[in-house]
Formats: sequence, structure tokens, C-alpha cells
Amino acid sequence: MAGNRKFEVEFKVKCSADKFYSMMTRDVLKLPKYAPRIIHNIQILSGDGELRLGSVSVWDYVLDNKPSGVRTRAKITAMDHQNMSLTFTALDGYLTDDYTSFTNTLTTTIPTQRDGNYNCLVKWSVQYQKANDNVADPTYFMKMLEDFTKELDTNLLKGAA
Repeated sequence: MAGNRKFEVEFKVKCSADKFYSMMTRDVLKLPKYAPRIIHNIQILSGDGELRLGSVSVWDYVLDNKPSGVRTRAKITAMDHQNMSLTFTALDGYLTDDYTSFTNTLTTTIPTQRDGNYNCLVKWSVQYQKANDNVADPTYFMKMLEDFTKELDTNLLKGAA
């Protein structure tokens, strides 16, 4: 079995850190409206329509290598409102087919120095363990996070459709 691995990617976005983080927690059910090319549906199975520590959610989304869409059930295993950070751990679904463990952490920060073209930094960190050495690294998932971040940022700035 392959060992634990990690990918990280960071994006400069124009919307505020608070707005981005709120959309990922308090307003998560609105994501299909704000990122319709990537997120098709979200259900929160435990909780009151908002992601909280321990919440279980089901995500229907599109990946480049699966244009018909995939589904993943995930649990919020860490959450820090002060540092605008949350961690999703895949419980079952598409991501658990090839990975024995898969966690995805979002951290949204206000930069101490910026060039005026952005208002926050969005960092995605993915930790995973492959089911075997023949499984590819989840670069397609990182591409989806990039596309999702850009689409969400653009639509948050526009107020969405």
C-alpha cells in the first residue's frame, strides 16, 4: 500500500476571505448557484443546512476525467472559524474508490501584503493515501479545486445569477 501524500495549491481571489469562507460553511447549500459548472448538488445529512464540525454532506460535482459527474460523502473533521479553515474527510463515494484515505482542507486568509489585485488567499491542501501503487495522484481533483475557486470567486463578485 502506498504511503500518505499531500498536495497543496493556493489562489489569489478578489472576493473577501469572509465571503468565501461563509459560502463554504454557512451558505454551502448555495454553491450550486455560485459554482454551477462544478457543483451540481449538495446535501447536508446532519446539521441544520450549515456545515459544522461533525456535519456529513453529500457532494455531486464534475471532474475533468468524469464529465458525467461524481458523488462523494464527506464529514467535517476539523473546523476553525477564527482561522477560516475547515477539513473534509471522504467517507465513501468516488474518492474512496482509489484512496484509502482522502482529506481536503480549505484555509482562507487575508494577506498581510498584497498587490491590490486580490483580497484573500484560498489554500487547498489534499492529503491522501493510495489504495495501491498503481493509483494515480489526484491531480484531476486539484484542477477541479482550481476551477471551482475561480468560478466561485467570479460569481461572488457578481452576486451570482
